[in-house]
Amino acid sequence: MTSTGPRDAKEVRKVWRSKERILPLRVTADDVAILRIHYSVVPDYDYKAVTQGQTAEDIRREVEIDWTATAGKRIFPQFNRQIHVSTKPLVPDIRETFYAGWDFGGVPAFVITQLNAYGQWLIFPPLTPPESSDTLGTYEFGEMVHQFLHDEFAERYGTTVERLRMVHYGDPRGAGPPPHTGDRPKETRSYFDIIRRGLDIVIGHDHRGRPIYDKRPGFGWVIRPGAVNITDRLESVRARLTKLTANGYPSLIVCKDAQFFIQGFEGGYCRKQRLDGQYDLDPYKNWFSHGHDALGYVATRLFSYVKSKEEEDDVDKTPKQIVRSHACGRGA
Repeated sequence: MTSTGPRDAKEVRKVWRSKERILPLRVTADDVAILRIHYSVVPDYDYKAVTQGQTAEDIRREVEIDWTATAGKRIFPQFNRQIHVSTKPLVPDIRETFYAGWDFGGVPAFVITQLNAYGQWLIFPPLTPPESSDTLGTYEFGEMVHQFLHDEFAERYGTTVERLRMVHYGDPRGAGPPPHTGDRPKETRSYFDIIRRGLDIVIGHDHRGRPIYDKRPGFGWVIRPGAVNITDRLESVRARLTKLTANGYPSLIVCKDAQFFIQGFEGGYCRKQRLDGQYDLDPYKNWFSHGHDALGYVATRLFSYVKSKEEEDDVDKTPKQIVRSHACGRGA
């Protein structure tokens, strides 16, 4: 529900007051005040009547004010904004280990997470370049990640990127040479190797015809391969959405500022519907898929997924969500 009006904040506040709480305004460059109201703050709102007869996508778009809602099938219907999104921006613990995920290929993505003392998996805002960045090279993306870590996790907390305790997981394909090296002659080594050791770029030739290199130093990050199996990645994340810690807290928390993941969990990351009405088995490859793939690589390595005997006997059965977390030794 969105309302516009003059910039007289007192007038708007007088109309939209809920339980003694003043709802925030956003003022545009044209001096127009915009008030965005979620149904949960409207007294006596009849949610059941409003949503009756609407599709899940209509409800997300018109009631939840989620304009990214698609006709695709959500990968993680277990996600609940009221449960899995922090009420305040998450604050990282610089003294503890960060678990980062990388996705390479056409459009790269970098996600950063952490486990707190309660065993909750905290997901911070990621670095997800737009889809127009499909020509972005591996080393260039590494530079972007280094700057991102410096700005968001190092400098503001009085430390350096090099002093951050980090464990990296990534697309298993990153351990081998790029599949289409002809498209990018400068990238003849694996993605993982380029990030760790750097890159030598030919910038010319000397009088004898020998190449002259511009040596760019590596970042020193050792990226370990995540799981190849998409089912394992999805189930590892899904298990965290449905699991509670020993203290009764949600096992997965998304920072309120990580709109990429909030929108992705709510439907941006989805299975595309085919013309026959059925849905694809694999997630739709779009902008949201890159960051969620990176998140899945972390989940499969940070949390070990244990199959039941029935699952081992019949691989076609839906996996049960049994997860053992490294957080168990951290007071969870």
